[in-house]
Amino acid sequence: MWVIQTTQVFAWPEIGQYGILPRTYRGLIGIFFAPFIHHGWWHLISNSIPFLILGSLVQFKNITIFWGATFIISLLTGLGTWVFGSTAYHAGASGLIMGYWSFLLADAYNTRSLKSVIIATVVLIFYSGFFFTLLDVRAHISWIGHTSGLVAGVIAANLYCNSQKRLRES
Repeated sequence: MWVIQTTQVFAWPEIGQYGILPRTYRGLIGIFFAPFIHHGWWHLISNSIPFLILGSLVQFKNITIFWGATFIISLLTGLGTWVFGSTAYHAGASGLIMGYWSFLLADAYNTRSLKSVIIATVVLIFYSGFFFTLLDVRAHISWIGHTSGLVAGVIAANLYCNSQKRLRES
């Protein structure tokens, strides 16, 4: 993300056009690139710390789960933004971050392991403000990206939990 932002600032300012442009064929490619593109340094900085912390917490479960959850969350967040988003370029990792947040909460609900519940409690305490981003409908904030990320994280956690149950039953 930092390399892409640096490239955008110093060499290729049009890179922002590879974000999600809802309901356009060109915007479909943004589903894969949008989490890595940011609209300025402040946008990138504000996403970097939660991305590292929440992403690391998901990765503590298992590296395979991390990559699977990242793929599912990114894809579903991008699709939700592409279908329901406003007619502007949407970019940034906040939908993915929201997905990690809701993944950790839904995982604790599904597994009810002590470790998952402790992690979810800490995440809920330190990142409880994420809930309010769902209500932020300012023009420069992609609230639909946040909402799509929230839903995608719950779906990813449920898929993971159901696959674990099937493995135990077989």
